[in-house]
Amino acid sequence: MDIDIYQLTSAILMLFVVLDAPGNAPLFYFFTKDMEPWRRIYTIRKSIIIATFILLLFGLFGDYILLYFDITVNDFRIAGGIILFIYAVLGILGHTTAEEVSGEEIAVVPLATPLLAGPGSITVVIYLKYSMGLVISLLSIAINMIIAWIMLENGGKLLQLLGKQGSTVLSKILAILLAAYSVAMIREGIISIINV
Repeated sequence: MDIDIYQLTSAILMLFVVLDAPGNAPLFYFFTKDMEPWRRIYTIRKSIIIATFILLLFGLFGDYILLYFDITVNDFRIAGGIILFIYAVLGILGHTTAEEVSGEEIAVVPLATPLLAGPGSITVVIYLKYSMGLVISLLSIAINMIIAWIMLENGGKLLQLLGKQGSTVLSKILAILLAAYSVAMIREGIISIINV
């Protein structure tokens, strides 16, 4: 089967921008900073696997799933934004994520979804399937998740550079940014629903 390299490159770049692994690296740090190194790596790897499964599922059956449950991508945006806002408030108040939920739960929500397999990436995957074909859509998912895995797993080096005091300051800043990001997700969802 011949694959159009230009289309594949375009698909990879499009999904890379939406997945935003470099931008998510600090947020992954925020959620895993209080874990033991081995547990942190395990949580990141599990979140990558789950996010990959979610994107593959939507790449194959996304349009049918949304139609069956009568939900839209904007519904995903609002729900994801609310979840992230709750985590952000806990972080601002000084509650560590590790205290609130287990690593198993964090790997699923919010790391796998909505941070990686969020409304934006789900929309792009469904779009790629219909505009460039299923094979290119699936390849772009696989390549992007490998890139995300490498970037996120190596984000632990940031912990060593900052030290305990620096990491505390950064975590507070990231909690505020996460709150703002979650509000933006909710706003986008509401505006898109109103404009439909």
